[in-house]
Amino acid sequence: MFNKFSVLISACLLSLSVGSSAHESAFHDFDMDQPIFNLEKLGGITQGEVKRRLWSDDYWAKYAGGLAYRYAEPGFWLDINNPQPNDWKVPGLHILKERPAATMIEEGRANFLSPAEKYDLLVGDSNYTLTKSFINEINPKTEPWEGSCDGWAYAAYNEAPPIKSVQVRNLAGQLITFYPSDVRALLTLLYSDYRVASFGGKCASANPAVDAQGRVIDDNCRDTTPADFHTVLVNQIGIGKRGFSVDTDYAKEIWNQPIKSFKLKYFNPQTGVHFGHGFRAKVHKSEYTRDQFSVHRDIRGTHIVGVDLEVHYQKEVFPQALDHLPRSYDKTDVMTYRYDLELDSAGNIIGGEWDLSSQRNHPDLVTYVATNDVMRSNFDRQIRGNSLPEVLRSLKPQFAKLASAKKRPLFKVVKALAKMSY
Repeated sequence: MFNKFSVLISACLLSLSVGSSAHESAFHDFDMDQPIFNLEKLGGITQGEVKRRLWSDDYWAKYAGGLAYRYAEPGFWLDINNPQPNDWKVPGLHILKERPAATMIEEGRANFLSPAEKYDLLVGDSNYTLTKSFINEINPKTEPWEGSCDGWAYAAYNEAPPIKSVQVRNLAGQLITFYPSDVRALLTLLYSDYRVASFGGKCASANPAVDAQGRVIDDNCRDTTPADFHTVLVNQIGIGKRGFSVDTDYAKEIWNQPIKSFKLKYFNPQTGVHFGHGFRAKVHKSEYTRDQFSVHRDIRGTHIVGVDLEVHYQKEVFPQALDHLPRSYDKTDVMTYRYDLELDSAGNIIGGEWDLSSQRNHPDLVTYVATNDVMRSNFDRQIRGNSLPEVLRSLKPQFAKLASAKKRPLFKVVKALAKMSY
């Protein structure tokens, strides 16, 4: 998850017409330089799957300490179903005061440290700056759903899955074991919290109001339009075989999931009859007498076609202190949506409406980040070498501390570590 109010949207362009330079620029940010909008061309693509093997990770809940949470240590846990006033203080007290990293290391329990603590130890940061950055951001208003699922979703379709543990010594000679879950956590952080390519609005309501027809009233809470969602889905995965992320919660909370595959069926919304090709399922607006959303239709539209969609996406899982993560560790789930698409006289997708069954069950923000988009700090440009030992020898002490103070890991450190875990 990430907080919806801190998202930087690069492409909230839902009101722009299909074919405009700004709208096509938004698709360009998704690595689609020549997106196809015409249903006569898209309508035969009824399924697709990303090329890469997607993988699961935790969302590293902020209220539990984020990447500073010691998942491998039998210690504290917070009951989100029975919250207490001082819950927000518990992670800091446990991790920094009651059981600090130095104590854990002295007891020979370094393997139980959190991903953030292991990273601090690896780069020689005795002040544990990254760990403290996570602890210090917790406050009484922190909600249980806030975390880093945005970074995980982007990492999951850009990076190979870390599957084996890595043992490495820091420059002080300390042997550190990074479990695959630790490495996945650091990749999740690497892809977290910065500008992304996006379609959709930001809904501030936990329970958006609907009108007499059952249609959500707030434009922002209607989120990504079926037109943009469908066009991105079929172009990005059906044609490009590239992943992207959807926020599966249409309201205030954000639950980002990387889409793995899809299957869809087109149907005539007047008769309900399914067709193998979308263009054959269209009905003229004048013949669509059952249209509950007729007053909201684009005046340029001439035809409407229905879509039944099944989407398979990667799920979050709890991290495990295992030396090897089997394929069975990575979990998927499925969601179904129903919507319609509005076509202009040339057959281009220009709009659409979510079915009543999907008004409170449809994708919110649709986002995309490529590896080339990941921000590298100024310090990364000064680091030499490709292997982790070479990278560590090239580090200056202040590099990691200054980056960690902004809750950012060093790109080259994480990438070198991940390479050893594949």
